Amino acid sequence: MAVFSQPPTFLQLIGADGLGWLVGLKDDTTELDARKNAFNKAYVECAGLLKGYWRRRSFDYTASSSPALTVNVRAYNTPTTSGAVFDTPGRLYYRESGGMVDVRILDDLEWLERSATQTSDAGDPAFARVVQTTSATQLELSRPVSQGFIDRIGTLTLEYYIAIAHLSANGDTTILPRNLTLLLIEVAAWMYALTQGDYQLADRLAPAAERAKAEFLRHDVTRLGRAFQQRPAHNYLGTKRRLTRDYR
Repeated sequence: MAVFSQPPTFLQLIGADGLGWLVGLKDDTTELDARKNAFNKAYVECAGLLKGYWRRRSFDYTASSSPALTVNVRAYNTPTTSGAVFDTPGRLYYRESGGMVDVRILDDLEWLERSATQTSDAGDPAFARVVQTTSATQLELSRPVSQGFIDRIGTLTLEYYIAIAHLSANGDTTILPRNLTLLLIEVAAWMYALTQGDYQLADRLAPAAERAKAEFLRHDVTRLGRAFQQRPAHNYLGTKRRLTRDYR
């Protein structure tokens, strides 16, 4: 394969010098939609193997942020930063007297079990949940914040994980570092062969694809010491997250 730019673009990754080279396509246009679909499947699955590091983001709710921390408001839209879409929460906290105070994020069942401790009276939130409304994904606090909380604390920090968005435009790039992005080509080529029904080619590409996926897992494990606490693998909106294994 060719030496790509930094970072490599979508067209480079699926083109004649990328995925196309591995599956015997010598141009950038033949079976283009199939190549795109295979690469995006590989991207979503392999990036999903990274439990935190490359998908982690944080957002500070303050009186001047957007959305802003506001007196007597209990629910806030989850952040969207540089087009990255919120997927699952990690941790919610604020700092006080030199220490860190966790506002525990509950699942739906825990939220219902603690409904008696929720109140419409403004004050310091003790716990929260992520809820999907008809128009947005929101962070709902156990009580509205008070002016005293805003004056005393100032910042409520949400650490979270972003969703993996499909690439579409030729110039799109992944959120991953270059070495991991290039590994996606190995997995995408295998998936492409399966979807095309070329099982002989798929068998030949499978060992490299498995080594690439193993490298994603190994890469993430080396960073666990720096990862913030991760919640269980569900999306807090009522459905389990599953990785698709049948690509035929």
